[in-house]
Amino acid sequence: MEKLIYDGYVKIYDCEQIKEDGSIEKFNKVALRGASAGLVINEEGSIALVKQYRPILGKYTLEIPAGTIDKKVSIKEIIIEELEEECGITKEDIIEISDEPIITYNIIENMSDGEMHIFKILVKTKDTKPKETDEVDEVHFYTLEEIEELIKKRIVTDPKTLIAFYLYKDMIK
Repeated sequence: MEKLIYDGYVKIYDCEQIKEDGSIEKFNKVALRGASAGLVINEEGSIALVKQYRPILGKYTLEIPAGTIDKKVSIKEIIIEELEEECGITKEDIIEISDEPIITYNIIENMSDGEMHIFKILVKTKDTKPKETDEVDEVHFYTLEEIEELIKKRIVTDPKTLIAFYLYKDMIK
């Protein structure tokens, strides 16, 4: 049984499930729309990170570009649109994009079925800037070494970015 208890950007449900022993387990479920993200690598091997203010955290973050699945287009099209909006990277700038995500995972494993899909995207090396500055303040390409330093300093803490970084680092070994 699911009972809607909050209906906003996310939906929250009180849930009950009968276990094998007949007891009732109660829990909350957060309905997230999911998202599509890009591990965006230029011809020099540097990775794009966008700087944006996250009001929940009360600070700016550096993270890979991503967009909420909120349209009736494919998850691949979502990230292609986000690249143009967040990074100023057009379809013509894309050299190659993986057919399928290089990884898909549950955003909050124990509370939601919302999924994050990360695509590997190779782009032409060029100066970039956000097309829409209401969400992203700037975009910059960082070397693996620079990102590793930003992680050590806890400047890069976003889960999708950490997963993409370590996955890519492992890919190029």
